Amino acid sequence: MTSQDTATDARVVAACETLLDDLDSLTLRMARLIREDEPYYVDYMTERQLADAIRPNVISGLQNVIQNEANRPTVARRTGRERAEHGVPLATVMHAYRIGTLHLWHELVRQCSPDPGSSQALLGSASVLWNSLDMSSQALTTAYRDVETEQLFRDSRLREAALASLFSGITTNGRGLADVAAALRLPKVGLFVVVASDPQAMEQNRPSVSVERALSSLGVRSVWRSEPDSELGLVAFTPAHRTDRLDRYLASITTGRVGVSEVFESIVATPQAVTQALLARDAVPAGSNVVMRFDEARVAALVTSVPEVSVGLARQVLGRVLELPVDEQEVLLDTLDAWFTTGGSARDAGHRLHCHQNTVRYRLNKLAQLSGRDLRRPGDVTRLYLALEAVRLLPDQVRE
Repeated sequence: MTSQDTATDARVVAACETLLDDLDSLTLRMARLIREDEPYYVDYMTERQLADAIRPNVISGLQNVIQNEANRPTVARRTGRERAEHGVPLATVMHAYRIGTLHLWHELVRQCSPDPGSSQALLGSASVLWNSLDMSSQALTTAYRDVETEQLFRDSRLREAALASLFSGITTNGRGLADVAAALRLPKVGLFVVVASDPQAMEQNRPSVSVERALSSLGVRSVWRSEPDSELGLVAFTPAHRTDRLDRYLASITTGRVGVSEVFESIVATPQAVTQALLARDAVPAGSNVVMRFDEARVAALVTSVPEVSVGLARQVLGRVLELPVDEQEVLLDTLDAWFTTGGSARDAGHRLHCHQNTVRYRLNKLAQLSGRDLRRPGDVTRLYLALEAVRLLPDQVRE
């Protein structure tokens, strides 16, 4: 609080009191001026509402002049909070504040102008009025920023809750997923995929929020959420940005496994797509840097979705193979994998392994003897394939 050593001239006090006696017309004139210069207020408030909002600020300003001191701007703080809560731009609020104070000064000058002595005395009070404006502007701005910070924190919490509901399908406030989508500014229908990556799989300098911004710059709407075991994202496609472009983009920024669900058309299918994306990610061996689509990983997803069954199958089918020294295990399992990859061709498998096809046949016969399976029987081939996938995807559990 700043104080003056002398009391306000009685003629200036009388001018202030005259204006206080005519507050209705004074504030209406101010409201009219503000609405003419700041069109925002035309839609935001009626002239009467704006005049009523101006009234406490005018009273405070005139009382400061009467008391010859710039008091703590409580009214300005309240105004700042109210305008921020209603979303009025800060620059608009500050401009309106200056318009109102300037008009108040002109009215004081008009009241004092017939008397040269009063006008001279008013100059002595000018510093109080403009110092009050400065203090009020600072207080108003601080209060406005405080509300912005509070809203940002509240909005962040609401957004996080909405994302949790979207990806889990569980809402705690009775709202459906369609309402949650609206809160996140997502379409209810369209073409979507869910993306699931390992934690911290996105490049360190491009966390999930940066991925969201980067996709937004391409015209692609997405939302992302960090969870303890994954980074989850929902991507809404556009005609110009479909799955192949998304795959290339994800491959360029990831340093781990990424799974992508099937394309779906309704936002309410998001929780099921999360499951697909996680299964697709887990269908890739840990430590890999691969983008895997669910429709390309159904068998592997089947293996990882029921690990106990898959581990039991691997031990039952390949138990004797897994008892061999590690080097021998790898030779036999790599040969079986190459044989499956080449569609059961010993010659092509040999090319992949850089060995003769007869060597491939020898290794496959040895594996068949150890496993008790016949590579000519579809049922045995199926079991060998699933067991091999279990060894590939769940190596630590299989070899426990």
